[in-house]
Amino acid sequence: MAVTTTERDTAAAIRVAALVSGAMIAFQVAGRATRDALFLSTYDVTSLPRMIMVASLAAIAAVVAASRPMARFGPGRMVPALFAASAGLMLLEWALVAPAPRVAAVVVFIHFNALGALLVSGFWSVINERFDPRTAKRAVGHIAAAGTAGGLAGGLLAERAAALLSVAAMLPMLAALHLVCAGLVLRVRTAGSRERPAASAARETWTTGLRAIGAAPYLRTLVAVVLLATLAEGLIDYVFKAQARANYGGGPELLRLFALFYTGVNLLSVVVQTGLSRPALERFGLARTVGMLPWMTAVGGAWAIAVPGLPSAMFARGAEAVVRNSLYRSGYELLFTPLAPPVKRAAKPLVDVGILRIGDLIAAGLVQAALFALSGSSSWTAMLVLAVAFAAAGIAITFTVHAGYVATLEKSLLSHAVRLELDDVEDETTRTTLMHTLGAVPRAEVPATHAEGTPPLVPPSGTPLPPDPVLGRIHALRSSDPRRVRAALAKAPLDAAHVPHAIALLAWDEVAAHALAALKAAAPHHTGQLVDALLDQDEDFTVRRRLPAALAQVHSRRAVEGLLEGLADRRFEVRFRCGRALARLAAADPALAVEAGRVHAAVLREVAVDRQVWESQRLLDRADEDDQEAGFVDEVLRDRASRSLEHVFTVLSLVLPPQALRVAFRGLHTDDPQLRGTALEYLETALPAPVHAKLWPFLDDHPRRGEAPARPREEVVAELLRSNESIALNLAALRRKQPSP
Repeated sequence: MAVTTTERDTAAAIRVAALVSGAMIAFQVAGRATRDALFLSTYDVTSLPRMIMVASLAAIAAVVAASRPMARFGPGRMVPALFAASAGLMLLEWALVAPAPRVAAVVVFIHFNALGALLVSGFWSVINERFDPRTAKRAVGHIAAAGTAGGLAGGLLAERAAALLSVAAMLPMLAALHLVCAGLVLRVRTAGSRERPAASAARETWTTGLRAIGAAPYLRTLVAVVLLATLAEGLIDYVFKAQARANYGGGPELLRLFALFYTGVNLLSVVVQTGLSRPALERFGLARTVGMLPWMTAVGGAWAIAVPGLPSAMFARGAEAVVRNSLYRSGYELLFTPLAPPVKRAAKPLVDVGILRIGDLIAAGLVQAALFALSGSSSWTAMLVLAVAFAAAGIAITFTVHAGYVATLEKSLLSHAVRLELDDVEDETTRTTLMHTLGAVPRAEVPATHAEGTPPLVPPSGTPLPPDPVLGRIHALRSSDPRRVRAALAKAPLDAAHVPHAIALLAWDEVAAHALAALKAAAPHHTGQLVDALLDQDEDFTVRRRLPAALAQVHSRRAVEGLLEGLADRRFEVRFRCGRALARLAAADPALAVEAGRVHAAVLREVAVDRQVWESQRLLDRADEDDQEAGFVDEVLRDRASRSLEHVFTVLSLVLPPQALRVAFRGLHTDDPQLRGTALEYLETALPAPVHAKLWPFLDDHPRRGEAPARPREEVVAELLRSNESIALNLAALRRKQPSP
């Protein structure tokens, strides 16, 4: 297929955007190290909080001042201009260092703080407007990866410059990076720009964001999370920099320390982000993943209090930064999922930049107060205690985040203000909420109540919404009245929205049979939901052991694959029932054949798992019959071992003749040596070599050590099948011998 001009332009734009990301993040890492080293080489560390306060106010003013021009001209025009202006300002600052180092240090600090976050936010606005959502989703990975590489390069650049040059020599290098960014962003913008009209963008000012935050309790909770985290960060950051200044003084050595520190933080953040972020979101959900930041801050702060010194302060600051840049960032960005797009566009930049700078401002004020009230290490200890206190408050707030997120998401899903696809959801919280709210209905199955990109049609205030049959049935299924639940289950076949609620009812014995009947009827149409619930280790055990019976009604490869995965479940009852369901499917539809290798692997896995149970049974079989002390244990072990062996035979019936295996299994449980011998003789000929080697010791107490049976297999099978009636009679006699309960 030929590649179109548009496709080539898009691919080129993605490559250019990746270069911008790399250069921009390189500046962020190297610039932060340069800013801190230049200021602390010129001023005492006690001046740092006042400088942070001034820089934070300047950053807030820059955001407010830039909001309207950004809206009017669009980020595609404004961002390159800001990059170029920043480069020119850095060249002036470089020229100012020699004649007025103290002025230059202040200007650099304010400059980097005020424009840093604004440029990053503006760049991502360019990306969002340059590419359509589908392309942006594909491009973001490449762009972020380039940013990661740029961060490492920026840290190494600063470290090498510190070893060979002065701190001020970094400024022209950083200016060159911003000039490169300016030119590259222009190339991204001009290649088929998709900028939104100025008229619509002009409405998205910071005042709109303030009104959105004021109207939404959930957003106010997010503001509290960000503010508390920023306060703790600011206090720990000051202690780290104060300790660094005390140990290294100023100049290139301090720049080198900061460069290596920020490089290490960036590298560890990448490792944690790629290796742990998704598993954490899937296992713990959003709130607990975000809550890892205050937990780590509290641990690091407590350690720095207990073991004073630069290494402890560096650990506290580094651990906080790594978790913030990886686990926290992954969860935090997703916390805005429930918000309708207009609300998100208005509120998120204000929270990301404005609240962050307000937090910096307050933290700097607290540092200044601690320095005024105390002196030396005592002030540092007080700051760390405050940081731990803010972290503890942040931990408490994260517990409310979960409830607020779920409630807001449920409301947005039901009102169609937010549309989600289950396949695109990576965290446990959103996935569970989506399934429980809409039953994971695919987009194509959701009734189109309004056009994409337009507000939903909402009845006038005070007008009751028309009854929704889907929601009405969900309420009935979630009722505590079993009669109402059974009536809801007996209605028309379950649709996707109702299936998760019916699955949950399998744990309620009073209605479980009715729920199972409804799920059996719905199973062919909603197999994926049943399989997902079966394999979900966090799902109720009672639910999971009852689900295979529903999947046994589905003659599809999807059901077979799900049941085969269930054979590896950690709970025996789930494995047992998955095996039975597979046997029923194989008997009903021979086309659903299972690969012999997978069956053998499942059998070997079962033998390995239950080895201890089987070994105990063998010891009990050889014990003195007069020994009455272990009677109860004997009974329990025999039952479990018998069920384990039954399960093994059931699974083997997927690849071996089921009738012969059934008769052989019954023959093993008789006390007639001839019948048992026939069963063993058949099994010795029928079992595949790998299975035979592991299973045979538990079948025959006197193995023949590899000696082949003298009779042909066909003759043994014929005798085995003829003995079926005798085996039945023998088992009946055994039952009569058993004492009545």
